[in-house]
Amino acid sequence: MNKEEILKKAQNRKPNQMDEMEMDIYQKSSNIGMTVGLIMCVVLMIINIYSNQPYQDVYSVFCSILCGQYMYRWIRQKDKFTLFCGICWGFVAVLLFISYRVYKIFSVNKPSMA
Repeated sequence: MNKEEILKKAQNRKPNQMDEMEMDIYQKSSNIGMTVGLIMCVVLMIINIYSNQPYQDVYSVFCSILCGQYMYRWIRQKDKFTLFCGICWGFVAVLLFISYRVYKIFSVNKPSMA
């Protein structure tokens, strides 16, 4: 291929279509996020099971994984929508974690004074 054909091919590409570098970033962020997330979830589940605690707060860990993936993409691509998604997933992760902990605090059976 000569330079003119390569330039013509690049100009015909749709603006929302990922190029090879963007696809590589997408794949790396997914692999990194899912590996770290899997390790975090397994460790958290083992700790909670070992201490006879429920492990439903793993859902917040999953949301934090998605937050990390979107933030990694944003750092590399500087896309506003990706930043928005990362912030939203991070907010959902924090909200789930806090709401689960508050629920745990108030649902504990307290001894009666009778």
